[in-house]
Amino acid sequence: MEERRFTLEWDRPFLPDAATHVSLFDGGVGPMYIVASGHGADDVSALVDLWRTLKERRESPDAIAYVEEEYRAIANKPAERRPF
Repeated sequence: MEERRFTLEWDRPFLPDAATHVSLFDGGVGPMYIVASGHGADDVSALVDLWRTLKERRESPDAIAYVEEEYRAIANKPAERRPF
């Protein structure tokens, strides 16, 4: 069984109007570590915020592609090239 390099950890709010948080972890080399986090009103907007953070920090193309793939799966549409 192939292990995934990246994983997302979600913190979904129980209170109304609280933000959803998502963190991207990388376990490619050594122990798992946090790459970046995002937040928003829902899962989709939290992933877009995470994607923007990765792009601004010029993180690895693999990390960015992973978040784009997760975005497509949740939003059921292609990731935006420039959501700014």
